Amino acid sequence: MPNRLALMAAVVAVAGPAFAGPSPLAGAWKLMETRQRMADGSVRSDPDLGVRPSGFMIYDPAGRMCTVFDDAGAPRWPKARPTDAEVRAAFDRLVSYCASYEVDAARQVIVFHIDVAQSPNNVGATRERRFELEGDSLTLHPMPLPAGVSEWSIRLQRVRR
Repeated sequence: MPNRLALMAAVVAVAGPAFAGPSPLAGAWKLMETRQRMADGSVRSDPDLGVRPSGFMIYDPAGRMCTVFDDAGAPRWPKARPTDAEVRAAFDRLVSYCASYEVDAARQVIVFHIDVAQSPNNVGATRERRFELEGDSLTLHPMPLPAGVSEWSIRLQRVRR
C-alpha cells in the first residue's frame, strides 16, 4: 500500500488549487472506523472495507484531495503473483480516488469533484459528504445512502508527526 499512497500523494501535489483560501481539513487523516446502521437497527462495518479498515485521506490546503482505503484484514496472497480471483477481491476491497473539493460550511458538507478513481465510472462524478470536524477528529457521512442503510459514518483521525 505505501506505493499506492505515494502515487496518490504525488497526484495531489501536482494537481493544483481548486479554490482560494486554506482548508481546515488540510493534512493527512487516518481511517479509524466505518459504521453502517441498517434499517433494522443492526450495525455493521462497511462491507467493502471489513472490520479492520485501513487507509488515509489527504487534503491539500488549496483544495485537492486523495483517498486510499482498503481492508487490513484481507488475507495475504499465498504466492507472489495473485490469481485472478485474488486480484478481483483486492479491487473490490479498495476505495481510491483523487478530487478537487470544496467545503460548504453552511451545509456542513464537503463536495468532491472526482478526477481520478479506481473505477472509470466514478471519474467526473460529484460526491457529497456531510461532515463533523471536532479538533483532530473528522467524521464523514456519505450521501445518498445505499439501500437498506439508514446511517453511515466514516471516522478519521488527523495524523500528527
